[in-house]
Amino acid sequence: MSTPDELIVEVSENVLADVDPVAEEGEPHPIWSTMVELGWPHVGLAEPVGGPGGSLADLCALVSATARRGIGVPLLEMSLSCWVLQEPLEDLVVFARSPQWVPWGRCAERLLVVPERGEPHLVDLRAPGGSVRPGSVRPGSNLAAEPRDAVHVDDRAAVTRASPAFDPELVGARAALLNSAALLGAARGALELTRQHVQQRHQFGKPLLALPPVANSLAEVRAELVAAEAALERAVQVHQQRAEHAPAATAVAKISAARTATAVARTAHQLHGAMGVTREHRLHLVTRRLWAWRDEHGSERSWARWLGSTAERSGEHAVWDVLTSRV
Repeated sequence: MSTPDELIVEVSENVLADVDPVAEEGEPHPIWSTMVELGWPHVGLAEPVGGPGGSLADLCALVSATARRGIGVPLLEMSLSCWVLQEPLEDLVVFARSPQWVPWGRCAERLLVVPERGEPHLVDLRAPGGSVRPGSVRPGSNLAAEPRDAVHVDDRAAVTRASPAFDPELVGARAALLNSAALLGAARGALELTRQHVQQRHQFGKPLLALPPVANSLAEVRAELVAAEAALERAVQVHQQRAEHAPAATAVAKISAARTATAVARTAHQLHGAMGVTREHRLHLVTRRLWAWRDEHGSERSWARWLGSTAERSGEHAVWDVLTSRV
């Protein structure tokens, strides 16, 4: 089964229920310390390596629930590092494909670089005193104002080889899968805020939701969201049971999630009107992440090209069988 454990879902709801998503830009939300204490980044690690167990579906549920509320934390990046290294980590170790683009780099104590080609390695960003070395990070950000920094690895940095027993393609697929879960969580959050708005906002003596064009717009994006969530659920199941088919299933999930992100963000802002673009309104906390995340860990176009190239090499019927076969 690819559905998350009910207890995981209940705990995430309880932890995040009354959290104000607004936080200082460039820093993890204060709820991050609670997430670490509860072991969220370690979910999916087997008990023999010191993890709490749980499934990939459980981890996706936590990533999605956090994104749904527009809360900025390095849960995706930290959980990837734990999975690649196959150990629970106490310090903040973030995953990146290149030192030139590091999510939450300025906040990290160590960096796990897993390039598409070449050896994975760990970079210790701490000075002897324990703090991040001055000048080692050049700050940057994505559209959601989340840190996307460049890390300068100089001769003072302690670089050690990491030797995870994983195919780099599978690592990239898992990163894209978690990104898809985050996208769909944020999309559902935007849809919930929009539905609440059109129920409460009145025009011509009745709620906006009573107007057919408004109701139809919401119904269309909700149907698209449900379809994308189904693609994600199947991809999670493939990752757990047929790892050799995981990249293809992930490609479908990421393409669907990116398209849904675009459609939901557009509809949400159309129906909110000018109110939706104000900093005081919560909508931007999810829609800015939709715009930013849809191109991270492979854009819709890059995954579509990968899928097309795979079909060209393997044959259309072979790819179709992979995408439609029962797991």
